[in-house]
Amino acid sequence: MPYTLLSFPSDSPDQILTQEQQWLRHCARSGEAFAHLWQAPQCLIVTRKDMRLPRYQATCEQLAAEGWPVHVRDSGGTAVPHGAGILNLSLMLPRTTTDLAHYYRLLGAPLLALLGEYDLEGGYDFVPGSFCDGQYNLVIEGRKITGTAQRWLAPGQDHQGAVLAQAMLLVAGDVDEGTRMASRFYELAGGELRFSPGTSTTLARTINWQGSDEELVNKVRARLEGLLTEGLPPSP
Repeated sequence: MPYTLLSFPSDSPDQILTQEQQWLRHCARSGEAFAHLWQAPQCLIVTRKDMRLPRYQATCEQLAAEGWPVHVRDSGGTAVPHGAGILNLSLMLPRTTTDLAHYYRLLGAPLLALLGEYDLEGGYDFVPGSFCDGQYNLVIEGRKITGTAQRWLAPGQDHQGAVLAQAMLLVAGDVDEGTRMASRFYELAGGELRFSPGTSTTLARTINWQGSDEELVNKVRARLEGLLTEGLPPSP
């Protein structure tokens, strides 16, 4: 399906995530499908259940002082790193089925098409030891290149509900450092989760990109905008 592209003038994760909840409610009422490509400064974005960890507040203060502020999202999963080399894709989709896989495959379609244009054969799979591991990771040669999550808006009196499907595409940058920081969050906060460097990769590393990180991110963003406005069926 073709998407209406949305933009937001801030790079504040808190403001972006709040705005996406508003767009999700609009999607539910209008029946339109929207897409939002965005980036955040270096930070960790965690889930609401992570806020219940015993040393959560002290950990947020410590990591912020180290240049890794912590923000909270409504979708599931685990803590994930964000930064200049990571491009996020959020789809706001009318709820047409209760099949989670359908929405993950809509989310994966433009990303797999993009990877294919670089002669990369991506697929869905678990990657044990990676942050935010799940069945619908996008994987290249056994390493995670995209993490995914969903949040559902339940049907209401005036709408049938909607789904927020989110992906973070690891375009460039030091993904192993991000993995270490996501793991360190749980270590400091009193959680049990730990992640392993080397379980994720970036597009830049996979294609041996020789230009700047910013150049590749801009190139990928422009191509994804084209794919999203063209519209693609769910991936196999």
